[in-house]
Amino acid sequence: MLANASGLHRESAFQRLLQGVRTGSASLGLDRRIVWAFVVSRLLVVLAAVIAEGFIIRNPALTSGDGAPILRSLTSWDGWYYLGIVRDGYHAAPVSGAYRDVAFLPLFPAFVWVLSLPWPAFAGLVSVLVANVASLISLGLLRRLGEPYLGRRRASIAAALMAVYPFAWVYAMAYTESLFLALSIGAFLAAEHRRRPLAGVLLALATLCRFQGLVLVLPLAIVLLRQDGWRLRPSVAWLLLGPAAALGFLAYIGAITGSATAYLDAQGAWGRLGVGGSSPGSTIAAAISPYQIALLVTLCAAVFLLVFTRRDRMRIEYVLIPVLYIAVEMASGSLEAVGRVTMLAFPYAWILANRGGFFARTYWPLVSAGLFTALAILAFGGYWVP
Repeated sequence: MLANASGLHRESAFQRLLQGVRTGSASLGLDRRIVWAFVVSRLLVVLAAVIAEGFIIRNPALTSGDGAPILRSLTSWDGWYYLGIVRDGYHAAPVSGAYRDVAFLPLFPAFVWVLSLPWPAFAGLVSVLVANVASLISLGLLRRLGEPYLGRRRASIAAALMAVYPFAWVYAMAYTESLFLALSIGAFLAAEHRRRPLAGVLLALATLCRFQGLVLVLPLAIVLLRQDGWRLRPSVAWLLLGPAAALGFLAYIGAITGSATAYLDAQGAWGRLGVGGSSPGSTIAAAISPYQIALLVTLCAAVFLLVFTRRDRMRIEYVLIPVLYIAVEMASGSLEAVGRVTMLAFPYAWILANRGGFFARTYWPLVSAGLFTALAILAFGGYWVP
């Protein structure tokens, strides 16, 4: 009797847990298609890491924040800097050659630092888990945001396509992009539901992930103005939390370095010197011309997709997101991160999901997953800059 009661109790607890997971998934906008796409994308990431670490010659100049298998790939490139901030905080002086960690925004490493306090030796693993959980959440939020415009099915397809977008392997790395995407989509979702203080707070947090968040003030303001019949109301001022957060970080960096331009100076080491700037001569982009060609092809593809915004009757606030992101990347003087930057423009996923042609419906998901895997292998091996 007691054994049966204990078994029933365990079964009941499991059912409650399962119901809780289902309820949480539904509230986040996750469905079976999105979860499967996410799982497949992570299996491809692991496959790419295994190939890069065991079957190709890894670029000896590539650094990693964690030396464990798989984590070695997922904490490479900028992950080394983020984990350095997690462990030691920001430094006034360069931490590697001319490169300074003050070029990296604080929210992602701060989040990882808090979560890894009980297990500081596992900060690398925690950083990758944070990035992947944020990525999954962003896919669900993308479906919720897109559903009123695309319908449930196409919004779900858009999120699934985002999971295997050619550059979306970055969302599995110890990078700030996953968290930025979740927060930026969340800001638009809050704005669409007239939760303006929440939209301002999420925008501020997104800005502390990437300064790209600053340009989102304009499209978010259009969302609010549209709701108010194009009359400017005081509640729009909540969006000023984004610029305020950016100024706060710049003031902090200025205080620890003694230079008001420390952040901009640090960006220069990566070739972000404004229009006409160039990357340092030691970078892969400067050494291999086919790489530069690939970056230009990526940029052209991103621009080309914008021709569908009129056919899809996409609202101007969402058209502005990829336009502004591309403009910011062009103005930086460097195209090295063009794939990663334009990928964050989530309306691209809506454009792709709206395509009804045979290639788009049948072959593009496979082509996208193939590019996803190939680029991940190159990045984890040190031959493609994320």
